[in-house]
Amino acid sequence: MIHLIGKTKQFKLLGDGQIWDLKEISPVAAQDTFEDLFSGRALAGLAQKADQQLPKNKRTFSRFREKGKITGLSVTRALLGSEAKARQNAAVLIDKLAQNGAAGITALTGAGGSKDSWSAKEKAYWKDLDRVIIGAGVSEGLTGRILVRGIKKYLSRSSLSRIRIVQAKFPGKEAGFLGAVASILSLIFKEAAEKKAGLIAAVGIDLGREDIGVGLVTINPALDIAIVKRGKNYWLFKDSVKTASRRDLNIFLDARRDYTAKEKEKGRRIRASILNKMAALILKAQQKAKNLKFTTSRHIAVAVPGCPSAEGYILHSTDYLPFLRKDDAFNLARNLENLLTKKGLSGYHIHLINDGIAAGIANIYFNLSQAKNGEKIAFLGPGSGLGGCVGKVGAR
Repeated sequence: MIHLIGKTKQFKLLGDGQIWDLKEISPVAAQDTFEDLFSGRALAGLAQKADQQLPKNKRTFSRFREKGKITGLSVTRALLGSEAKARQNAAVLIDKLAQNGAAGITALTGAGGSKDSWSAKEKAYWKDLDRVIIGAGVSEGLTGRILVRGIKKYLSRSSLSRIRIVQAKFPGKEAGFLGAVASILSLIFKEAAEKKAGLIAAVGIDLGREDIGVGLVTINPALDIAIVKRGKNYWLFKDSVKTASRRDLNIFLDARRDYTAKEKEKGRRIRASILNKMAALILKAQQKAKNLKFTTSRHIAVAVPGCPSAEGYILHSTDYLPFLRKDDAFNLARNLENLLTKKGLSGYHIHLINDGIAAGIANIYFNLSQAKNGEKIAFLGPGSGLGGCVGKVGAR
């Protein structure tokens, strides 16, 4: 399936980046998955372990806690702080994360051995990569630069030194809503032609564990890169709200267990709140477009965790967002469309895309015209989890 297009080039998605089950990157801890070893959570684990090995008065990362916990952000804070020793300790941990990332890329490409449980098609996704974009939370700023530099260093010692390692252009919530909109540009182009609109505004949503982000972008179908830069940014407007409290969501970390009637009712209330927040953000973006006198698209793209189906369901991997899955007999797209209709926005169409794939598309799309035909590009997003995509650039 072609997931994003320019006027002269296209990016064909070969496979998704949900590769947390990769178990070949650590001979010391073979039970660890790629997500366990290469993510924001992994960086937090390295920091916790480093502090536990020292007396309390000599611990580094405990002094940079986030809401009482050592997190990946604690390492970034230490890295950006004024204390030389803390900066050095943080750089050591990021380098370790880079080593894990390089080992994972080596295993993914088959250079470090093949994954027996993968099909030949899955193995082919990752073989002969030309470029890997490192995104999500740990790719931001100085932390990301050190991480990318480290991965290059470790790959330079192998046969994979030719692979270009690139820091993501969009590491935050904007990657989700930009990539989601980019994935449905063909639908928006058709609508713009029907409305005879030279410019059209479109809304994208990023549904995350902690935040729901919204973006309103301007699209010019006549341009090679159709999402138009407005000033310094590629959006007219963006905003975000908290998904739900972490304490409430922590109840729903394992969808496989049987919940009590009280827990189920609480989960349904949280689900209704999430939908209402998404609808409110969409209405806010639509009003912004109206104020700016933009024609707005009736196609709304939503980046979600898990595997969305064409029918509007979410499959798998949403344990921390209660009762949003197909297994819960819940169709996210249709329910959100119905809610928008009740709020006065009838005739709108919700399109779901995996959030890791959306982030990858955002970071590939804006460089598509410079990419070479035949180039195989992968996106890895080591944030709180690990997602992404891999695909190939070709001529239209």
